[in-house]
Amino acid sequence: MKPHTEHSEGNDAEDPRNVFLDAHAVMQRYNWGKSRGYMNLKDRDLMPPPVMTHPDRWRLDQLQRWEEFRMERAERKLAKLAELLPRERLSTMLPPPKRRRNQSA
Repeated sequence: MKPHTEHSEGNDAEDPRNVFLDAHAVMQRYNWGKSRGYMNLKDRDLMPPPVMTHPDRWRLDQLQRWEEFRMERAERKLAKLAELLPRERLSTMLPPPKRRRNQSA
């Protein structure tokens, strides 16, 4: 599905502020299935609210800012975790391998 864009002159049509994504386009952007996608779209702790309702539409520039915010937050959390845990302890937190490789004699 193509995102809905407002009709305008020049390069404004390429401007993310003028690109509106419906629910299907947002789910496609994040590679969500239908059930999980609609659950995620309704979760305001996870997703920003749509800028238009009936039908719901999200502006591309707002989704991009939201993505950057989530990535920065995740990077900060990882940095804090890396400071707290020495690198040697990280390997002990991993689950054991399911199978061991056969070693030929």
